[in-house]
Amino acid sequence: MIRNQSRSRKRLPGMRLWIPLAFALLTAAGSAQAQNEPAAQTPDNSVIRSSALEVLLDVVVRDKRGKPVTDLKPEQVAVYEDGVRQNVSSFRLVKGGDVRAEDEKQAAAAQLAGRPKLNPLRTVNLVCLVFSGLNGETRALARQAAREFVNNELRPNTFIGVFGLDDAGLRPLSQFSNDREQLLKVVELAAMNQLRPLAGSTSAGTGAALMNAALAASIASEVPTSPAVLAPQLVNTAGEVRTSVAGPSADATNPLGPRGAMDFDSLSGTRDLDALASLVRQLSPLPFQKTVLLLGTGLTRPPDQMEYWRSVVRSAIKGGITFYGLDVYGLNVCQDDPSVGCLTSHSELQSAADVLNKAAQLSAQQAATGASAALTMELSHQDDYVHYAVLSANRQAGLRDLAESTGGFVIANTNNTEQLLKHVMEDVDTHYEVTYLPPGEGYDGRFRKVEVKLARTDLQAKTRSGYFSLPEAHGTAPGAGDMAALRALNENPLPHAFDFQSQALRFRSANGTSQYAVVFNVPIANLTATPEPEANRHRFHVSLLALAKNSQGQVEDWFSRDVPSDVADQYVPSIQTRHMAYERSFHLPPGRHTIETAVVDAEGNRASTNVMQVDNAPANGPEVSDIMLAQKVEDLARATDESDPFEASGRRVIPLASAALPAGSNPYLYFVLYPQKDNPGKTRLRVRFLRDGRQIADRTVSIGEPDPSGGIPMLISAAQKPGNYEVHIAMTQGHASAERSLAYSIAASGGK
Repeated sequence: MIRNQSRSRKRLPGMRLWIPLAFALLTAAGSAQAQNEPAAQTPDNSVIRSSALEVLLDVVVRDKRGKPVTDLKPEQVAVYEDGVRQNVSSFRLVKGGDVRAEDEKQAAAAQLAGRPKLNPLRTVNLVCLVFSGLNGETRALARQAAREFVNNELRPNTFIGVFGLDDAGLRPLSQFSNDREQLLKVVELAAMNQLRPLAGSTSAGTGAALMNAALAASIASEVPTSPAVLAPQLVNTAGEVRTSVAGPSADATNPLGPRGAMDFDSLSGTRDLDALASLVRQLSPLPFQKTVLLLGTGLTRPPDQMEYWRSVVRSAIKGGITFYGLDVYGLNVCQDDPSVGCLTSHSELQSAADVLNKAAQLSAQQAATGASAALTMELSHQDDYVHYAVLSANRQAGLRDLAESTGGFVIANTNNTEQLLKHVMEDVDTHYEVTYLPPGEGYDGRFRKVEVKLARTDLQAKTRSGYFSLPEAHGTAPGAGDMAALRALNENPLPHAFDFQSQALRFRSANGTSQYAVVFNVPIANLTATPEPEANRHRFHVSLLALAKNSQGQVEDWFSRDVPSDVADQYVPSIQTRHMAYERSFHLPPGRHTIETAVVDAEGNRASTNVMQVDNAPANGPEVSDIMLAQKVEDLARATDESDPFEASGRRVIPLASAALPAGSNPYLYFVLYPQKDNPGKTRLRVRFLRDGRQIADRTVSIGEPDPSGGIPMLISAAQKPGNYEVHIAMTQGHASAERSLAYSIAASGGK
């Protein structure tokens, strides 16, 4: 991300009041068509220039065991942008505690509530909270620890996903989010096993749908999609998960006997290992900081799968994934204390002790004579028991092995977890801050690839894979919801996964620039609707982006809009027959420009783009804005936005981006007249309508005085019958004139 930008702003006046004559003209135009058409019905600035000073990178360096490295020298680091080495202007180590203090300072200054603000200069931390092997004794402890982590350790750039690991494998339970309140709700339900897996996820896939829907659109930029989180899906069963206890002999609580329990735990351990291997495979390609916090009763290392275990550890280190463990048995103050009133006297260490006791019993029986065949067979398994007790039965040791081998640690044998959980995020946040001057001048909106290489081959560096060369606009830097759209505009060829319309419409000119409004029209039927059966609703999520570029390909201005929506099931069919409309304006200097637009269907992980060419000629004399079709006029429940050309006098015109209308449409024509201020001539307006090449209306009227802003907004009822239409607008002011025209069509019944 580029930081430290200087900018200058110049405010421009906008359109004001509706002029009563506009509505008189509406009636007059309708009368001129009366012989051929049905009667008309009444209709229900800134310019920013920025210059980049430097590019800032967060670089995390770890050794071959995943431990953070804090003694790196500047000369050991090289930065490349698009393959070209850059001159590093600053290099410093930032400790995790310093990051925490700065985050808390910014949060207090901004008075953030619930959801921290994303810092685009920092890399993104992904944290997977995994609830593993919980039962009635440990659920409350796991829930308390997870709530503590979310409450105290959620950072502005930290996104947490919640998973469950049980007999069904690894189940994604929520999308990654940095919404604290929502995460606390998810944690509460997940700890009680009252969340269903995300739609489309499987234990084998460990949530490919989760990774793709929430993150794939932002892989190149390291900024996740907007923090819309999955609403919890409640189920009626709590469902207990068996914890492994290898007792000394078969009885009512352990009918399989110690040998059967060992085999069962080995199978269970292999299943957990498969799930963790899948999670490692999916996290590894992501360029973010990746942390997995396992909250459970430990992990079993299957004696016959140790090479598999070691390969998963190696893959995690290579993929930059750090595991931390929290032994929920070890959080109990009564651990291994049989006194009355304690929650439990059992821990995972007890399992290892039980198996060792069984091995000791067998050793004592070795000298016995006349042993039965069954006892002889059991005696032959003594070494198996010892091997299992040392390597596998101690599930806390398995958890510790995974964590410490990947650079993390285990929280166990203590109920004071606050400082240790704090230490987890301090490890995650420790990084080097590197800055350099970007090559060249200006912004083209393109992705610039960044690589960091180290002189020491025994170390691994992780940083963002690049940045989009884009200035701030209207005081706003590119946000999380903009990244998928920027990626779409960087693809070659440009994607077109679904249809939408966009249009650039010219309005007034002032102070050497012209105001252009970009209009989006997206059929809602073309967007993915994700069902949430338990909530009786569907999710929609669309992101819009528009870039205005000059003839040299440099971004002059841009805007975006991110719209997540929840729609009740009963309204989905009617919603899908409608269009989503949105418009926003640019101010462009004279010359040729390109307007690039993108629409992202976040629920479907799809995008479509459109490119328009604009020839903005200088204005000399009176002006007429582009003519546009409008679907309706709405009363505003707020004050009029004077910079918005579609608003005036408490009402707002809702434009259409398409000129091909379906049968039954009842459109309006909207445009704005701008008389020349120093021209004393009388202003007149001529309106002509043609259908299928034949003139059906021609009316000339005098126009009154403009509003204080200098504009006269006009609204005319258009024809409703099927056919191909043209409307011609001519404005005269003394000897000066300005003209605009528009062609549109209305389909016959049954047509599109």
